[in-house]
Amino acid sequence: MYVEKSPRKRCAVAVKDGTSILFVVLARPLPPPPPKEPELLMFFEKPSSPVAKQPEPATGNEVEWQKWSAGSYCVPLVVDERGEIQRYDKLCHREFPNLRDAYRQCGPFESFVEFAALFGCLRLDRMYFLVATKVEEAAVLPFGGAILRVGGTEWISFGIPGSEPLYLTSGDRNRLKEFETYSHEGGYYYSDDCDLRRPFPFVSSKDGNGPQFHSDWSRQLRKPFVTAGVESCCSVLLRGFAAEKEVLLKDGSILHVLLCGRQNNLNPGPRYFGRGLNAVNAVGNDHVYEYVMWRQGGGNGPIQFAKHTILRGTVPVHWSTRISKTISEPAMMFSQNKEEVLRGCDSYFSFVFTQLVAIMRYDSGEQLTGRGPRLRCVNMLRQSHHSSEEALTKHFTEAVTKSQAALQQAFPGSQLDLVHVDWLNMLKEQGIDRTTTTFWTTLLATFSTDELVTAGTIGVDGGVTLNSCQTSFVRVNCADSLDRTNIGCFYTCFQSTLNMLAYLRLEPDSFVDQNRLPPLEEQEGERPLETTLAMLQLSGSPRRDSVATWQEACNPSLYPAAIGRALSELYVYNGDTIARLYTNSAAMHSNILRGICGLKAAASNMVIATQRRYENAFEDKSKFRNIELLLGRNIDIHFPSMSQAFLKRPVPVENWGCALIAKGIPVGVPCSEIEQAVRKAWDSLVVPRLREDGIPVTSSDALTFIISAEDNEGEYHDEFICAVKQLTFEQDTSGEEDTNAEQNSEHLAVIEFDKDFCRALDAPFLLQENAILKFQTTGVALEPYTYPVLSENGNSRGIVRKAAKSLRSGVKNFVRGLYK
Repeated sequence: MYVEKSPRKRCAVAVKDGTSILFVVLARPLPPPPPKEPELLMFFEKPSSPVAKQPEPATGNEVEWQKWSAGSYCVPLVVDERGEIQRYDKLCHREFPNLRDAYRQCGPFESFVEFAALFGCLRLDRMYFLVATKVEEAAVLPFGGAILRVGGTEWISFGIPGSEPLYLTSGDRNRLKEFETYSHEGGYYYSDDCDLRRPFPFVSSKDGNGPQFHSDWSRQLRKPFVTAGVESCCSVLLRGFAAEKEVLLKDGSILHVLLCGRQNNLNPGPRYFGRGLNAVNAVGNDHVYEYVMWRQGGGNGPIQFAKHTILRGTVPVHWSTRISKTISEPAMMFSQNKEEVLRGCDSYFSFVFTQLVAIMRYDSGEQLTGRGPRLRCVNMLRQSHHSSEEALTKHFTEAVTKSQAALQQAFPGSQLDLVHVDWLNMLKEQGIDRTTTTFWTTLLATFSTDELVTAGTIGVDGGVTLNSCQTSFVRVNCADSLDRTNIGCFYTCFQSTLNMLAYLRLEPDSFVDQNRLPPLEEQEGERPLETTLAMLQLSGSPRRDSVATWQEACNPSLYPAAIGRALSELYVYNGDTIARLYTNSAAMHSNILRGICGLKAAASNMVIATQRRYENAFEDKSKFRNIELLLGRNIDIHFPSMSQAFLKRPVPVENWGCALIAKGIPVGVPCSEIEQAVRKAWDSLVVPRLREDGIPVTSSDALTFIISAEDNEGEYHDEFICAVKQLTFEQDTSGEEDTNAEQNSEHLAVIEFDKDFCRALDAPFLLQENAILKFQTTGVALEPYTYPVLSENGNSRGIVRKAAKSLRSGVKNFVRGLYK
């Protein structure tokens, strides 16, 4: 089976006769499979005995592999007066075969620009569409298709017809300008050929309940496209790392080595705003990785694959960071109340084990045995006395102890344990070779490496048959789930390699590259005597499923050097990618991996640490704001002067008299309950007034109106407030006006009545004058719909603040120059 690739240009932004038009490309629906008709029997034939039922593939066989096989088509869209997406019907056709035909048939245009992908849109003062301006292939998929890495994005703005320009404070205008020019790149990827939110091999599970990685970073941006029935025109944006290396085998075939990491978006903040647990019991810098090897059989035969799943994230307890005036390492601050530090840790581990069970169900095709998953947390923090990391390790140990009993009850047969590898101190005292041996000994204690691997075959029909299922998992951490964590993940994947190759029936000598791996420390002259003797003694040793020392790993008869080099290179790039997402710097401690694969040495750890100190102090607020806006969260906090009524529902100025604002609605009240309250208030409070005034009575059943409200506004407010409280300064270094996270906390709804109905009866005025909406013990008053508009002279404040910002930029650029 070969999969038809998706079009490489998925949208175009055009302007024709002053109207902004968005052309989007969608896959044509696949025809339904033909029904299976029973075989007709002659009258003298007897039905044969039933054939033994063949075992079904372990997971689904599904149409994602064939998504584009029926072709594609192009649809024009516009933004209407309510800020909603609609199909545009004023061109020569409503649909076109492709973007080129749309351009040719509907031209001339004032402008027509094509983009590789559309991720969705966000309504602020205008409609902003997020498009990919640059992409490159990160990895190929089995049977065709690709994972694409995002090299640049742009927010394309469309005006909302009938709306006036919003009034914004100077601070909000500056933040809006920054938002418009912000590019999400270097750690984002997507695929239009499969659903990367699912585990490899990216097919649907039988019951549709696969693991919830919470890795969809553009889900909120796609919502406006649902009402137009074109949500599938948007690509699903993931954040993390995805890349592959192709390794040549002696038989001329290729082994694909894929590393795919998905970052959880429940605690999305950068370094000092995303450490430990937040208000929803999620940890910062939380990723699930799949290390995959796959190869295709002869011709277009089935795909053999093996994979290892590994977790990483910060420590699941509550703590904050205090930055001093000096360049010294920021201090970790813990509450004196231990229960407050550990609050939510058991909920976090329960969530992790729920996902591990879901992964096992997905991998095994729902055929789970009675045993639950085993999770080993490998803690790589310092354990020296009087260090903040020692205190963090102590709280981590208490969190695991607290969670173990609850997990045993909720997940029978499961196991959670915590082991410690003081990487930095061991490296200083014992050297890299002994530290590596200690890490592997600690990692594999009571573990069998075959428990760390899932392996199977993808048939030409897309069905998956499993040979083994991973039941033991590893979670690696340091303070920030960054540099030491990256090395720990590499070492873990390094050990799982031999079992993965065994399932693929590949030997260490199957590879073209048979050059030895280098020693972990750059050494001039001859190798140390013990290293040379170890290699000589191991030459021709029988096959193993793990290696105990780096000297053993350097023996090509025990470990394939080609895989070691490919894996180390992937983890070099992974480390830099995650570090830039989290700290806006390269990874530290990466020269160990760079030496293995032969890459150029990185800058010193001191230089990178200094750069991080200033980047995090000056840039984290801005980065956090733009991440939250990408996720569609807390717009009222980030733009406090932006009209909440407009954000809920932009009503054309000429129709303001047909709309009302209900302020102070309790959290969690759905639109259906607001509608009931409006109709009840009309019947109980307005109708009697109509009778008194001799006006013909109209019951609430005749009212025609639309309610716009958000059901989950408060959820992310708490998360944001928790995040900003994680960071304190001895002296404020921001140089700009802080956003008050507590303001604009009222929940409101916009109620817009039919314009023709309002001509006959001024329902908004009658409700405003006579009615109060009741929600249990809360009464909500109604106000006329309005929002502040921008005056002609604008706002000229902020000159002093610009000077402070210029000084800050000078220091920031100086520190960045240290790294160049």
